[in-house]
Amino acid sequence: MRRALTAAAALATLAFANAAFAANTGSIAVWHTPMVLAGSQSTTIHVTVPQSTDPIAATNIYVPNGYGVNVGQPAGTSIGTVDATAFSRDNSLTLPLSGTVVTDNPANFTAQSTLCAHTPTSQAVWILNLSVAGNTLQVPLYVNPTTGPEQALGAYKLSICLPPPDVPVGTPGRAPQGAQLLDALITVNGVFTTPTAGALLKWDTLFTPYNPGMGTPNAAGTFEARALVPLPIILNLQVSYKKKTRTYTLTGRVSEGGLPASGLTVAISRGASATTLKRAGSVKTGANGAFKLTGKLKPKKTTFFQASASTLETDYTAKGCQGPATAFAPAGCVNATLSRWSAKSGTVRVKS
Repeated sequence: MRRALTAAAALATLAFANAAFAANTGSIAVWHTPMVLAGSQSTTIHVTVPQSTDPIAATNIYVPNGYGVNVGQPAGTSIGTVDATAFSRDNSLTLPLSGTVVTDNPANFTAQSTLCAHTPTSQAVWILNLSVAGNTLQVPLYVNPTTGPEQALGAYKLSICLPPPDVPVGTPGRAPQGAQLLDALITVNGVFTTPTAGALLKWDTLFTPYNPGMGTPNAAGTFEARALVPLPIILNLQVSYKKKTRTYTLTGRVSEGGLPASGLTVAISRGASATTLKRAGSVKTGANGAFKLTGKLKPKKTTFFQASASTLETDYTAKGCQGPATAFAPAGCVNATLSRWSAKSGTVRVKS
């Protein structure tokens, strides 16, 4: 699925980069640990916006229908971590920011929630504590079920609003140090439960930029990015052994979201026990996601094997942005990303 898009990437760039919104872009990727159905312990949301894009006023991330969302944690609960990068216009420095994600009482944020999430009583508020050099910036994230036409985008919406960094110094409400957010990696634990049915799940995200240098949102410039999450990731492994030739044969298959993962490197680990495995080689999957590896074993020994594989975020714009853009994004769909994942098979053993 990923490799088939390589040749189409250049064409996709031309197809979607028209003059109306060529200057502004951004991306989102989402993955779970583990990448299973009806479960997962943690969820990571990765948002990236190039420095050349107009500063973003509001980001709204839509959780697909079918997910369970746990918003019942009491205020003050640490539910995850955040790592971010921002560019300080005041100092011309790129700042690394990191900290915890902590729940807060929505009643403390009625005014802010009204402006950002368009409701005074958000169902949940998460505080992203972004710290650098002993200084902490607290950024609220508002969690709410969708209503009306937005329900077509997902069951829940995560909303973040940021102050303008490019207005003159001293302007009320200006971002501290003129900081423009470029990248954010948010991981939350025990919040999202994946759907029960497998598919390529779409997390829609709407980015509303500021009018440059004015500090006012440019609603007409709102653009869309999509994260495509393949669920489940299945990596299985079997082994057979011919005692006469002392030859083992490992076979398996990898699929992502029900589709074969072709051209993927699968690492093979082996050891004398299931807890002492070390990488011993690798093999590529075929067009149907299957792989096969053979080797020799010494007699009268027990050997354990395990397979593992992983992918990085992959540009999926050529296919992921097909279809009409949502009416909420006048500037259209500018990016789609096939999310990263990692998986391991169960261990298998051979007695030679």
